[in-house]
Amino acid sequence: MKPKTMGGIVAYLEYLLAMGLAKGLLHLPSSVAYYAGEGLAALLYRFDHKHRLIAHENLHRAFNGELSSPKIAELTHSCFINLGRTVVETCRSLKIDRENFRQFIRVEGYEHIQQAKRRGKGIIYVTAHLGSWELLPLAVGLMGEPMSAVTRPLDNPYLDRAINRLRTAWGTRVLAKKQVIPVLVRALLRGESIAILMDQNTTWKEGVFVDFFGMQACTALAPALLALRTDASVLPAAIIRCGRDRHTVIVEKEIPLIRTGRMKADVIANTASFTKAIEAFIRREPDQWLWVHRRWKTQPRAMCQTPSLESGTWHVEPGAARQNPVQ
Repeated sequence: MKPKTMGGIVAYLEYLLAMGLAKGLLHLPSSVAYYAGEGLAALLYRFDHKHRLIAHENLHRAFNGELSSPKIAELTHSCFINLGRTVVETCRSLKIDRENFRQFIRVEGYEHIQQAKRRGKGIIYVTAHLGSWELLPLAVGLMGEPMSAVTRPLDNPYLDRAINRLRTAWGTRVLAKKQVIPVLVRALLRGESIAILMDQNTTWKEGVFVDFFGMQACTALAPALLALRTDASVLPAAIIRCGRDRHTVIVEKEIPLIRTGRMKADVIANTASFTKAIEAFIRREPDQWLWVHRRWKTQPRAMCQTPSLESGTWHVEPGAARQNPVQ
């Protein structure tokens, strides 16, 4: 694909620059690659005033009264360093294969995956941008448990294709966020596994408001809706960094679904339950979460209503699992 517009040329140049950096990080010795990634992240922290301020404000709001100002400042810096390390680890993920991956990645809670598989209803992994999150589907795939992952396409189409090649290297199927619900329903009904990052701000049309660090946060309702419609098992999962080239995948016990027969209330209650598990992961390793994101950007309105699911975003083809509006 050749760029035909000025925007396309800029995107292609960005891609070439990123690929050059990625190849350099791949072939450098591990210690040098980490040093480079952490150095670039330190520069970003120093000069990216906008995202430094977002991270500091988010941390202050989330841990107000729990952590001191110096500790919040330390975590603000650490979350940038985490991003640098994550870039390094993503670029070097090609060095991980089925024979050596346990040298890099340890797994806690694999028995919960096995238990969920025995149910035969499919698995929904609810996860977050924590640690080196791009390694999570890689690790699951190398364990022989490939999944479908829901992602938001990158603004740069060249980079998007490049990162998706990494994501799919060991069997992960990448699904764009838009118009994906019917595909996910069919996958779950076949007993397959899907992963959804549900720690980011979302729009009114795609979310409900639940508690997150003591504040109302607009949160993706898709995991709860899918679980209620398909009876899939919901497993909180995350990956945390334990040192350079050392990670732990944590899979928690299945979260019991709340069913009262009132769909609207059940979607909100289950979304709150899933979000509580996500918050627990982040509290465990707060320096490894993506604090530079405006998590509480979407705010509740007066007379808040749960979005109708009759819109095209949530439509499910007949025969897959009929998707009625939340009532």
